[in-house]
Amino acid sequence: MPTTKITVTVPEELAAYIRERVAAGEFESVSAFMTRAAESMRDFDPLDLLIASMIAETGEPDERAESWVQDAIAKARKALLANPGERAA
Repeated sequence: MPTTKITVTVPEELAAYIRERVAAGEFESVSAFMTRAAESMRDFDPLDLLIASMIAETGEPDERAESWVQDAIAKARKALLANPGERAA
């Protein structure tokens, strides 16, 4: 895929966080981290609309549903950290 170089300015603590993740081997480079972050935002924007429409139709989730979601997110993060080079298809 063709790439384009851009410059971004971020708060120092965010830059430190990104560099730590790169140093830990979770990402090949700062560019790889930023690409993943941008892809995630792009990929999840449609989900925000879907979630909003579901909430409008059925109401806010109850505590049981919230707990299930938090557990699923924790499992997904654990799997991602165990395989940092892999992405879901």
